[in-house]
Amino acid sequence: MTQIITVGNGKGGVTKTTTAVNLSYELSKKGKRTLIIDFDGQGDTTKFYLEDETPHYLGDVLLDRKFDINQAIYPALVNGAVQDNLFIIPARFDDAMTKLDMDLFSAPKREERLKLQLQKISEPFDYIVIDTQPGTSVLGLNAINAATRFLFPTDYSEHSIDGIEKLLTHIQDVLFVEEDEINYTVLPVKIDNRKKRKNEYGESYTSERWANKVAKTKIMDRSVFDDAEREHLPLSVFSKGHVAARYYSSLAAEIIND
Repeated sequence: MTQIITVGNGKGGVTKTTTAVNLSYELSKKGKRTLIIDFDGQGDTTKFYLEDETPHYLGDVLLDRKFDINQAIYPALVNGAVQDNLFIIPARFDDAMTKLDMDLFSAPKREERLKLQLQKISEPFDYIVIDTQPGTSVLGLNAINAATRFLFPTDYSEHSIDGIEKLLTHIQDVLFVEEDEINYTVLPVKIDNRKKRKNEYGESYTSERWANKVAKTKIMDRSVFDDAEREHLPLSVFSKGHVAARYYSSLAAEIIND
């Protein structure tokens, strides 16, 4: 059965794209057929995995119920090379995603269109990873309704923890469920061992509030992530031997084994 993982937080700047890009890459390297869908208005995930603008994008999938979703699924490219097991449904840049959200506002079944389209994929995937943008939108509603699992990055700041709380409340309202019915994992990211007070606060809050929901994997704060992002490369491609290259590989293994 396909796992559809929506990566989200109600606040920005908590490495949602970094997590979506690197997790999807590591899942594919473990032999899992993986699709990443770019919902972010900046299209950053698309910049990692495609070199040129494609004929079709997410908007075609969501706006036209008769559109063949398979036409919008493209093999991911890394350093110009087609990747085994890794595919992408791209976003568009500039104001295209904002316009898409507005166009969807009056569409029938506007909140379920992605879920319905994903049922039409001709070759099944083991994992589908959705990179979202902060805030509420019709696009965000589609990402919530399609998901079978949620991944919430937090850097232990009050800002990002509050973003998870607000998003969890939003998901409950959208799906009409209680929190204990939601399949989710809280992922510590950008953790700096020098910031002891912040870490103590974050670890205490997450372990008490979300017992058994916090990932065993921690993504430590490393400048190499910024370097890899400037080159639009997954970290284990940019710097294979770096200790940080193992973080998302460990997360992928944790998700597969869960």
